[in-house]
Amino acid sequence: MFTYSIAVGLMLSGPVIALTSDSLWNGLCPAIITFPIGVAIAVTTYGERWNAKRFRAVGVVSTAEILAVRIREGGENPDVAELRVRISGPGFDTFKADCEVPAGIPRPLIGDRLHAVVDPSDNSFAIGYDHLFEQD
Repeated sequence: MFTYSIAVGLMLSGPVIALTSDSLWNGLCPAIITFPIGVAIAVTTYGERWNAKRFRAVGVVSTAEILAVRIREGGENPDVAELRVRISGPGFDTFKADCEVPAGIPRPLIGDRLHAVVDPSDNSFAIGYDHLFEQD
């Protein structure tokens, strides 16, 4: 709800400024910047919540073993680790896939095992949804 509130606030800031000021132009200038940002935040939040619900309903807890790592320097943005992983677990055949995850500290290394969630119907997966499932 917090991110949706931020998104609505950004989308409405231009019209609110326009209504409370003496000129429509005063509201149009901020709205040109804040409205698309608000829409992007709302759409991204909806997609993440939809994926979380789907994985919670049909996801299978699995293991992703890192086969290859390439760190892409982010400059001013956080670094990203491009991974080649082998995903295995109950209820689906083991498969290999490419993905990107934030390159935190410690950085991912070849041979590391990460928790993953897989939708066996289409082998879509997510790494980093540890908060949805208990790991043994």
